[in-house]
Amino acid sequence: MPKPRFVKKVIAEIKNDVPPAPMNTFSAVGDINNDGWLDVVVSGRNGKMVWVENKGEGKEWVVHLVDDQVESMECGGSLYDLTGNGYLDIINGGADSSTRIYWWENPGPKGGKWKKRLIADTSYRQFHDTIIGDIKNDGKMYLVFTNQRGENGGTNIYCVPLPDNPTVSPWPNLEIIATGKTELNPFRKEGVQPEEGLAIGDIDGDGRNELVAGTHWYKYMDGKWECHKFASGYITTKAAIGDIDGDGKNEIVLSEGDPCIYGKRQGGKIGWFKPGKDINDLWEEHVVDDYLLDAHSLQLGDICGNRRLDILVGEIGVADKSRNYIIRKPRIMIYENMGNGEFIKHIVDEGTGIHDAVLADMRNKGVLDIVGKPLHGDEMWKLHVYLNNTGV
Repeated sequence: MPKPRFVKKVIAEIKNDVPPAPMNTFSAVGDINNDGWLDVVVSGRNGKMVWVENKGEGKEWVVHLVDDQVESMECGGSLYDLTGNGYLDIINGGADSSTRIYWWENPGPKGGKWKKRLIADTSYRQFHDTIIGDIKNDGKMYLVFTNQRGENGGTNIYCVPLPDNPTVSPWPNLEIIATGKTELNPFRKEGVQPEEGLAIGDIDGDGRNELVAGTHWYKYMDGKWECHKFASGYITTKAAIGDIDGDGKNEIVLSEGDPCIYGKRQGGKIGWFKPGKDINDLWEEHVVDDYLLDAHSLQLGDICGNRRLDILVGEIGVADKSRNYIIRKPRIMIYENMGNGEFIKHIVDEGTGIHDAVLADMRNKGVLDIVGKPLHGDEMWKLHVYLNNTGV
């Protein structure tokens, strides 16, 4: 296959220079106005939340306001049609000073104000990740989310069924899947760090969904949640599920999203994991790359047109240069899947950095483009699309 070719394009500038911690945190991709073109939602930690309208290839993107005064917004939100009217709503939770997770109702074709409503107040902080799926295999959809600053300093994991009437506040039947789950952190004196990353899929081959949260996986059986640890030595992970080696079975992929922030000066790893004879034991680790500077973007998809799942990884880079970290330009990388678990690394961009990147077909050409924004640096307010011209 030819080497992947991408063209970088700035589609909007969303400036949320509002203290404390000025940055754009949450971003997601979906067709907000049902015109057949995928749009982008972006929120500052403080400031405003917007959606950026894709008017079609070659046309200027248009910025629309969702909320003009968000406070302490975390990353890792979701888009989903909660009301059943065919339009995507927005879900996102608070950061380190908030105990609440909210949703914003899409006003639909008539336009107007997005209504913000409370989903839950957990009394714990930092809702780093959300995901929606049938995790109990009962035909119902559930919102799963985490509090990174949960019980005993670890990560709490929650689920709540999507209610028939989502305007009720808070949503009923909130359930705790696990409390205080964490990975020991040898790089800091306090010894623990919160887990990150959520993914849903069938990882044991029984045709039913399981939940991956950080370095653990969870199975709902007989009214209870079983917890199993599959990986060790990875901190603050992003997670994905897919058939990596072409054997028809799903594996788990992890990248260390914030290792530098949590004291791992050499950076973090990306690896994929395959179960052995006993799926409940630690899985076999296959390291794809190492020494990555906060690889907070992890996506799987056929990027190169080889009919195999390639891996997209993007580095945030190091903002605090005072702690003796490895210092170099952050990169966006594609690991082209050559089959049998072997990969070739391609560098798409070097110097900008990217946070919570998404793979999506932004031009309706049948290829996966890359959407994302830096978390810091000279281009931190710019929203980028990397257009995939491989084979186009």
